[in-house]
Amino acid sequence: MNRRSKTAFIIFGALLALSVLHFTGVITPFENLLKSALSPLGLAATSVGTRLSRTFSGNMTAEQCLEKNVDLEKSLAGVSVDYVRLKALEDENEVLRKTLGYLQKEGYDAVMARIISRSAIPERSIVMIDKGAKDGLEIGMAVIYGDGIFVGKVSMIQERTATVTLISDAQSRVAVAKAGEGKLMGLVEGQGNWTAEATLIPQQESLNENEILVTSGTEGKIPANLIVGLINKVEGLPTDPFKHASIEPMAPLEYLEVVTVLRPQALRPGE
Repeated sequence: MNRRSKTAFIIFGALLALSVLHFTGVITPFENLLKSALSPLGLAATSVGTRLSRTFSGNMTAEQCLEKNVDLEKSLAGVSVDYVRLKALEDENEVLRKTLGYLQKEGYDAVMARIISRSAIPERSIVMIDKGAKDGLEIGMAVIYGDGIFVGKVSMIQERTATVTLISDAQSRVAVAKAGEGKLMGLVEGQGNWTAEATLIPQQESLNENEILVTSGTEGKIPANLIVGLINKVEGLPTDPFKHASIEPMAPLEYLEVVTVLRPQALRPGE
């Protein structure tokens, strides 16, 4: 007997044995248990089949199916738009909450403003806000984001609007110090394309990556200790009189929507 014949003989024998056991009732309990285990799968398959049948059966034509698909896509698009709007509102509310908390803690007088236009030139990082001279704004005032992050200065004033030059603008300059030291150390200058650099730092000054730079307070309308940026990389030869460092701004300059202007009396009481 060859191998194939042996296999067929074994299968036939197994089927014959199962038939005898079934008719004699020996495996009835096992059969009932198996039916119970598979029952939920059968119900689920039946439910899915019924839903699909209701959706695609009846007298729906191909054109009607296409229209239904278009309606479903529109509904999905509407839900996506609503989600994006909700997320934007949540983000804005979070920024406003942090700003209010910071202003109350520090005792600053300020006015919040919304950005209404931006420069399209990569080298220029300037924005226009919806507050101006009638709101008490003046040229040179500090503009912050959230809880004390310095993002720029007011550079032009109109009656109801103002122009803000951000710290990444090629014409931006602000005097800085290391956080916690309060000592003028150098400048942070804009480099365009949303980047900035710390310059004119004396070679003997200690400066390390991940240190935070803040405003020095040596400029009349810009209070001290506003966060300017995080040091990324320090460069310069030991023989050079000055060294410089690339700076990572602490605010999303490209995506600013709401900012706060610190007005002339914005210095802490008593300073």
